[in-house]
Amino acid sequence: MKKTYKTCKDLEHSLYVAPNEIRSCCQRFFYEGKMRGDAKLIPIRENITPTSSDLINARKKLFDEIQEDKNEDCKGCPFLTETDKKPEFTSNVSHLSIEHHSVCNLRCSYCSETYWGGKRSKYNVVEFISYLSKSKSLNNCDQVVWGGGEPTLDKSFEEILEEIHNHANPKTYHRVFTNAVRYSDPVSKFLKKGLIKITTSIDAGTEETFKKVRGRPRFKNVFENLKKYSDVDPTKVTIKYILTNENCDEKNLDEFVKNCIKYKLDDCAYQISVNFKYDELKLDHLKKIIYLMFKLKDANINKFFCDDHIAARFKKLDKNDRDGIIKFIDENSYESVCLNFNNKIKNINIYGVGDIALNFLEKTNLMDSFEEINLFDGDPKKIGMKIKDIKIRNPNEVKNNDYRIYISTAQSFDDIYQNLIKMSVNKQRLISGLFI
Repeated sequence: MKKTYKTCKDLEHSLYVAPNEIRSCCQRFFYEGKMRGDAKLIPIRENITPTSSDLINARKKLFDEIQEDKNEDCKGCPFLTETDKKPEFTSNVSHLSIEHHSVCNLRCSYCSETYWGGKRSKYNVVEFISYLSKSKSLNNCDQVVWGGGEPTLDKSFEEILEEIHNHANPKTYHRVFTNAVRYSDPVSKFLKKGLIKITTSIDAGTEETFKKVRGRPRFKNVFENLKKYSDVDPTKVTIKYILTNENCDEKNLDEFVKNCIKYKLDDCAYQISVNFKYDELKLDHLKKIIYLMFKLKDANINKFFCDDHIAARFKKLDKNDRDGIIKFIDENSYESVCLNFNNKIKNINIYGVGDIALNFLEKTNLMDSFEEINLFDGDPKKIGMKIKDIKIRNPNEVKNNDYRIYISTAQSFDDIYQNLIKMSVNKQRLISGLFI
């Protein structure tokens, strides 16, 4: 029998800079009743900057622990994949996440002190980033994700932006998770360059609920600042709604959509999620996801999608729950956002073969309702590979048929959307919604 190995793209290619450690990922999931993820690579000793050798050795060590099922962070991880080729580990980073402090001006109910407790880094992060750029570890870095705390509150925010732009890879784009409570000139500057995307969670339709969920009464401020960013380039703005028990009533969802239209944010992308602290995707939350999608579509906002926190929980719906959802969709005429409802779509193109698509294809039976499925991905390394005997094709081939196109990715959703438009693909072919 051929030997196989468990690995993931984060372990091989990503780096997450935290206040007191370097991590391999920021994925969170539940296994055996325990929240896991945030796989650790290197603990930080005071004033000691890790080297490339430290990074390589840490990646090898974590990989070995995963093979032996000895790492608690990665045990039961749904994002691990099997390969018959042992990875070669280097210090190269294609995906860099910077969340080196927990200074924040909000106190979101679904967050934790890890992200707003006011902790600062135990080491010089500017120096570390400079080291990575000088060692050419960032030469092929295509994305930097900024988390926190609130990244724009850090004094070194613009300095690091410029360091990567001027000395590592000038084409690297930055994805900034900002609460948009205050307007950031550096963000606006890089927006104009086309090198920044921002994601902002609003999670409310009223000032009252916003204060309850996000900790401060800054509902109007956030919408006003998002309008300023959107005026620069709406395709670089993603608005996120994280469903919690406090904000999933129809009044809040209705008012949220109304405010998005009021502030002319209809050309932005919309990401729907659930509180990551919830072990299971509750039936009521799933119904509200469908309801919100329908309201967005009804308001002519067509760029909306679910993140992987939702996709990874679909397999936990039993037959009774699934039947209940189908009845709910039928009774309320929400079938327009349920892509395989009553088998109305026979054939489908899925663009983006990452964690979300792999979950649908390998861990659920959600694809069984389609007669033909075509897979597309912009990563040259994936083209030609097969998933469940389905060959991954070059994106240019999407024009070889007239099937509907589902963009199966959260982070690159709008990039792919805009690329398809540039390819003169009819917008009517681009569909958003859920597989049930």
